Amino acid sequence: MKTKYDDEELEILKSLEKNQLEISKTRKTDLRDAVKSAKDTIEKQAELRIKLTEKDLKNLKLKEIETGISYQNIVEALIHKYLDDKIDLTI
Repeated sequence: MKTKYDDEELEILKSLEKNQLEISKTRKTDLRDAVKSAKDTIEKQAELRIKLTEKDLKNLKLKEIETGISYQNIVEALIHKYLDDKIDLTI
C-alpha cells in the first residue's frame, strides 16, 4: 500500500533527508503536552472535587509555576503514586 503525503509532510521528509531539521525550542513542553494528551485520550477521565485551604491551593499553584506542571496534574500524580504504593501517606 502506497502512502500519500501532503505538501507539508513532503517538505518535512525532504528536510529530514538533508539533515536540516532543527530541535524545537519548546521541545520539553511539547513532549509533556503530547504525553498528557495521549494519556487523556487513552484513559477515561473522572472528575473529583476536593476542598483545600487557601494556603495549600496557593502553594500548589506556586509549585505549578516552579515545575511547569499544572497543579491538577501534580495532584493526579500524587494520588496515582500513592495508589501504586510508590509513596507513603503519614497523617
